[in-house]
Order: sequence, then C-alpha cells, then structure tokens
Amino acid sequence: MRPAIGLLVFVEILLLGGHAVRWARTSPRFALSEVVVEGHRALDARDIVRLTALPLGLNIFDVDLEQVRSRVAANPWVRQASVRRQLPHALRVEIEERRPAALFRRDPPFAVDAEGVVLGALLDKPQGCLPLLEGFDPQQLSPGSSVWGPGFEAQLAAVRRFSLTPGIRDGCLSVRRTEEGRLRLRALDGKIELLASEDGIEAQAARLRAVVQHILREPPASARIELDLTFPGRVVVRPTGQDGGSKG
Repeated sequence: MRPAIGLLVFVEILLLGGHAVRWARTSPRFALSEVVVEGHRALDARDIVRLTALPLGLNIFDVDLEQVRSRVAANPWVRQASVRRQLPHALRVEIEERRPAALFRRDPPFAVDAEGVVLGALLDKPQGCLPLLEGFDPQQLSPGSSVWGPGFEAQLAAVRRFSLTPGIRDGCLSVRRTEEGRLRLRALDGKIELLASEDGIEAQAARLRAVVQHILREPPASARIELDLTFPGRVVVRPTGQDGGSKG
C-alpha cells in the first residue's frame, strides 16, 4: 500500500505543478508592463526598449531572454548586454556601452572604440578632443564592423602615449602610417609633427617628454617643426620639409 500512496502523492504534485505553470502563463498578473534599462549613457533608453521588440501585455514567461539580449547587443554601441525577468511584470535590460576612442573623420565625426569596433556617428559631444586616425575611409566602413589589426593598434597606442606629453596633451592629435611603416603625428594644429616607429612607443614617448618643454620654450625659427623619435636615445629636431637636425 505504501508504494501506491507515494505514487499518488507524486502524481498529485505533478498535477498541481502543471496547474501552477498554466496559471502563471495565463494570469494578467504576469503581463509585461515595463522594460527597465540600466547602464546607458550615450544611448537613449527608449531606443534600447525598441530594440527588445517586445509588445506590452506579453506574458513575461513567454519572453525568450537570449533572443532579446541578442537584439540589444546587435547595436554597435552596446558592448555587453544582459536581460532578466523582474517579477511580476517587468523586464530588466542592463548594458555596457562602448566608448569612442578615436575618430576616422572629424566633420562630421565618425568614431571607433578602443577594440576597433566602428561606432559611426557620435551620439553626444565627447569630453576633450578625440584623436584622428588617418588612412581609414568611413564610406567603406559600417557601424559594428571591426578594423582591429596591427595598423590600427599601433596608431591608437601612439596617440594615447603621446597625448600624455605636457604641452601637447591639450591639443588634438592626428596620426597616419607612412609608406615606410612609420607613424607621423600632428599636434598643436600642425605646428609640431612627430615621426615615430611602431615599435618602442613607450621609449619614444619618454624621450619626447624629456625635451618637449625646452623645445616649446625656445622653438626654432620655422613655424613648423618635426621631432624625429626614430633614432635610439635621441630626438632629432628639424624644420618641416628640410633635411638635417640636431640631437635633443
């Protein structure tokens, strides 16, 4: 008798569980009435809600959380996204936004983040001046695509290091790769050009910091000067476009 009683209890529990599931999936108490967005800065919360593509009134247990997460994460400005139910009737979407690290074009601005993901048009005005990475054609790039590679990595590393140099950090830097595989940077509205190697950026930045204040205090007669950092242990200063130089 005891095994039979145990079986009946088990069946009864299953039936009660089935009734509970049916009730939860049909009760208006669990009808979706709100999508809460957290973590957004540049993006508008309303745009994130639209990306979820969920109609209000849908039973919250019928929401495919992974599908919603994928739709939100498809926005190029979203680096990571998570979605969870907030019972009884809300959905919580948490995102981490990508931040612009540089521009491929200044006017109108066309941005890329530090991981090489193309962001496209800026959503708001950035703090400070974003560096310009030349050699990338915005017309050939679509938001969400990636430009990560040795060239992009070298250019971004160079502008990041050299932008910390006193006397230069307040200006907008631009950088391009030369045919010889070197980096040519412009600072202070083009008054100073830096010629650097892709390797050893940290050491070259240290040499620049050691001499730049002296150079800016007593600049050469030329309105524009080039600081060649490609020679180990020294900085060669020359008027732009002329040969020759001196140790720094």
